[in-house]
Amino acid sequence: MSFNKKSKYAASSDINVSRKTAAKIGLFGAVSIIIGSTVGVGIFFKNNTVFQNNHGNAGGILGSWILAFIIALAVAYSFGEIVTCKTKSANSGLAGWFERFIGYRSGRTVKIMLPLLYYGIYVLVDAIFFSEAIFNCFYSDNNITAHMGYVLLVAVAGIFFFATLNLFASNVLQKCSGITTLLKFIPLALVIFSGIIFGSLHSGQNLFTHATEAIDKSGNNYDGKFNFAGMLDSLPAILFAFDSFLIIGNIAGEMKEPNKNIPLSIVVSMVVSGILYLLVTLGQICVGCGSAYAVFDYVFSFSEGWKTAFHLIISIFIFISIFGVLNSMTMGAIRSFDSAIEEEVIAGSKWIKKLGNGKFLLNGFILLIITQILYIVILGIPSCVMDTDQIFDGVSNFIVLAFFGIYATLSAASIFNRYKPKAPEVVKQKGQVAAAGIGAFGCYFVFAYGMIWQFCGAIATNPNASFDAWGLFHQNAFTMQAWMACMWFWIMCAILILVPILNELVIKYTDKSYNQALIWEKQDIFETKIEVK
Repeated sequence: MSFNKKSKYAASSDINVSRKTAAKIGLFGAVSIIIGSTVGVGIFFKNNTVFQNNHGNAGGILGSWILAFIIALAVAYSFGEIVTCKTKSANSGLAGWFERFIGYRSGRTVKIMLPLLYYGIYVLVDAIFFSEAIFNCFYSDNNITAHMGYVLLVAVAGIFFFATLNLFASNVLQKCSGITTLLKFIPLALVIFSGIIFGSLHSGQNLFTHATEAIDKSGNNYDGKFNFAGMLDSLPAILFAFDSFLIIGNIAGEMKEPNKNIPLSIVVSMVVSGILYLLVTLGQICVGCGSAYAVFDYVFSFSEGWKTAFHLIISIFIFISIFGVLNSMTMGAIRSFDSAIEEEVIAGSKWIKKLGNGKFLLNGFILLIITQILYIVILGIPSCVMDTDQIFDGVSNFIVLAFFGIYATLSAASIFNRYKPKAPEVVKQKGQVAAAGIGAFGCYFVFAYGMIWQFCGAIATNPNASFDAWGLFHQNAFTMQAWMACMWFWIMCAILILVPILNELVIKYTDKSYNQALIWEKQDIFETKIEVK
């Protein structure tokens, strides 16, 4: 059997020829999609952990967010230059940039990891939060007691809903992204202004002035002492709030002037998100509690009726916010899956392409469903048995932490790219080297700190301690212990390493006519072998 170079990349290079999708997404649409996927439910509840880690010290809490914001913004700014290089597929995004800047093997590894790990897990986790946001509207105390099995069923329905709309009404979802992005500013504004105004008028719970006396609605008694280790412990949870800014790379082929609008939309979105997060945190500090609901518990403590009404209003807006997140995430996921199938880097791609029969995004839809079934078995079944959402939340934190490390690798590579004789052409920008250096060092440090201390050293000292840093709405009798969180962390580390290898082994032993180099083979040598044949 013989092959030629054209046949190897025909599928990926002809995507835009065979699929005449007009580029309709402009700068505002791109910003809406990024903010829609980044600003979600995390900011309303993640601060509980940040407040506890920092012992209620206002400087430490703000310092945690500012430090995470600097790291995330530096990485995002460095990508403003990276995203201007040309890739084989217009929608290949992160994987395509890896291949151009670092090489074929790393690019192929990321092409496998993005759909099978990042999007495969993230879509299901966002769907769980989407489902919980629906249930939460019917629980006045914001503690969902419905069994996790029901939550999972609604989540699966949500995935099918958004995936189907992406397949048949993609333009509708793009418009929804802009609307939901605007609507999610309402609850954020309510928390910001209510917290700051009430905290200024009633300073008893204000952590800026009375940290040692404050007790929040969860019963946390803060001592107000600054704790640098608490700042570092908070960084992984906070970085979760800044992730998904590269989702725009997976729809580059559907954008107007991508070389101009993608870098600008990434930086603008990150700055807007960071300012919003800091203002919300400021409002919560003023009333001494990291929960959005607790802010209104203080503001409307004089009336149970008003308190209940605002709980419902905020619950509805949080649902709208999560609706937007799942919408944007599914939009990016299907396109990432579709690109991976077109380039045939996923085991079973040829079979999926036959099922898809060339229809736009159908390949991505099929792979999305397959990955969701896989992770429902791995994550959903144990979560239902233990009746908890802590596993989903913890796994999502791990994925974010791992991929910020991957982003950092590309940021670091972009520095060396400037001095290579045959480097990919990019639109160079001022401050790129400094931003990439800060972002890369920050991401590596956070990941190393989490791996070495949080999930080794700290847990080894007290393995049976209650671990309540994970979880969102769901409440039950189950209490995760530190050793369980450690176990899930290392399980995810193993999955991160094994999935690309297993994917390649399946291809090697099931597809004898496969005509691409696997991740342990050199591309140039492989191509020479093909040419000789």
